[in-house]
Amino acid sequence: MGDFNPRTDPEAEHFRTAIIATLGPASWDEPVLEQLIKAGANIFRLNFSHGDEAGHERTLARIRTVASRLGVPIGVLGDLPGPKIRLTEVPGGGFLLEPGQRIEFHRGLASALHGEDGTACLGCTLESIIDDVQVGHHVLIDDGLVRLVAIERGDDMLVCEVEVAGRISSHKGVNLPDTDLDIEMPTDRDRRFAAWAIEHDLDWVAMSFVRSAEDVQSLEAHMRSVAGTQNRPIPIIAKMEVPRAIEHAASIVQEVDAMMVARGDLGVEMDLALVPSIQKHLLAVTRDARIPCIVATQMLQSMIESPVPTRAEASDVANAIFDGADAVMLSGETAVGTWPVEAVSTMHRISCISESTMRSLSISTGGDLEPIADVAPGPLESLVDATWTAALSANARCIVVPSSSGLHARHLSRNEFQLPVLALADDPRAVRRMLLLRGVTPVQVDALPDPAHLVERAESEVLALGWAEAGEMIIIVARDDLVDSGARMIVHRMCGEAGD
Repeated sequence: MGDFNPRTDPEAEHFRTAIIATLGPASWDEPVLEQLIKAGANIFRLNFSHGDEAGHERTLARIRTVASRLGVPIGVLGDLPGPKIRLTEVPGGGFLLEPGQRIEFHRGLASALHGEDGTACLGCTLESIIDDVQVGHHVLIDDGLVRLVAIERGDDMLVCEVEVAGRISSHKGVNLPDTDLDIEMPTDRDRRFAAWAIEHDLDWVAMSFVRSAEDVQSLEAHMRSVAGTQNRPIPIIAKMEVPRAIEHAASIVQEVDAMMVARGDLGVEMDLALVPSIQKHLLAVTRDARIPCIVATQMLQSMIESPVPTRAEASDVANAIFDGADAVMLSGETAVGTWPVEAVSTMHRISCISESTMRSLSISTGGDLEPIADVAPGPLESLVDATWTAALSANARCIVVPSSSGLHARHLSRNEFQLPVLALADDPRAVRRMLLLRGVTPVQVDALPDPAHLVERAESEVLALGWAEAGEMIIIVARDDLVDSGARMIVHRMCGEAGD
């Protein structure tokens, strides 16, 4: 077992923001995985939209081999494909659609055709496109690069006109931003991969194209049935990428364990100018609900081909951190890009500098985000508030919390005071899942220390991390069955040597 831990890199002081790296042909071999971890990645994403179970199983085995060799916890997120809509086959490598051209979608058409009058006849993997799309609705192809508008409907045919021309080819994605689709969620493929995720003990599943709280409830019911448990077997992340999801964010957030601002399809389905405001809105929604939020898609997009990002991309990553994102995610940059390790290293440096700036200038996390709702404090919220009040009064260096499930650590991670949280857990799954919590450094212990030994263990771990010195104060949240919150708070002055 190694002793490498990028979250305690002395140059980073306290590494607070998680980095999620999507794996693919550019990154799924063991030597690259090791470099990605050393560069700062602590969560890997398996994109179930591509590949099969056997391929993902090989990648997962490599992740766990490398993590064990380095001696660090690494989380794994399985991203369910959702109802991805695509064109069927387009022969000849594709063709160009001209402005004003008539386009017909035919039910069951497996290969595109060109009519003698210049009409292009296309097929779609979603046959109900013909039933669901209404006249005046837009049909977007290839992330909106080609734009059509519906002008006529028939029993087995939808007629569109090209508004924005461009080239189409086989299996390009189709978005229907104006259409309320009648699609069962989760899809059969989602159910299959969710069962695979449970069988292989993944740490999170992300649900694509969530539209409502009911979609999440349906996925949870399937997962509980597969696992044979009454409780949710794996935390669920809602990918917020369609207009209906944004409209129902307040109810969706009550059903999930985390949210992802999936800006790719979101920027296609909605006015691109709205995306920054939606990102801030969702960060505020999740902050109020005390759950993590991931900002994703095109964060360092130019690094797919370039060894350095644009200035705008660097600012994008930093602003997500300033607004309180728990994690920032790389997609194509690490999955298929030429510079996967450099992309992670760059994101890590931006994170460290941004976080250092926040500490030195006392910038509050998400300080410019307006609260969405008043949350009535319960015993746990009251304990958290008291903990932060004591930490500020004592000028504490950090907070230590035994957190077998991650609940206390999650609530403490919602702080705005740039104070690190050390979470002790005896369950390796809890350790991996706490990697997603901003500002939390999870450490696995053989058993949670009892109250008599908790202070000694907390001091030993803090000294090992270099977070505090003799005479400095730390706050310890101790389990206590005699209080409603299940915990009580200890203000402790460091002695200076482990075991003193």
